[in-house]
Amino acid sequence: MQSNRLRYLREKESMTQTDIAHALHIGQSTYNRYERGIREPDHETLKKIADYFHVSLDFLLKHDRPYTRKEPDIDLSAFLLDGSYKIFSKTPTQKDRKKLVNILNALYGDETEGKKHS
Repeated sequence: MQSNRLRYLREKESMTQTDIAHALHIGQSTYNRYERGIREPDHETLKKIADYFHVSLDFLLKHDRPYTRKEPDIDLSAFLLDGSYKIFSKTPTQKDRKKLVNILNALYGDETEGKKHS
């Protein structure tokens, strides 16, 4: 949750932390921890806060924009040589790892090479 948004909403209404805590039926020290980002409110309390200030949960959670999945930037050949993985429940030997990279090279090697030999 974005604790700075809690403070913004509270100050916009010219309220104290005690006022808000009382309205939400929680302790002032608990609310203070929410505002300082030390503690996260549970789902029910988040709903109460959103309802109290007439804002969305997305606003409180700062989920303003649509989720876009970022593809990982992984060099598969480097991962196959040095990464931690198993094949059929067995950790590949270094020799097996090099074979896997050679297979990738055969499949996806430099495309300009293939054009030279065509």
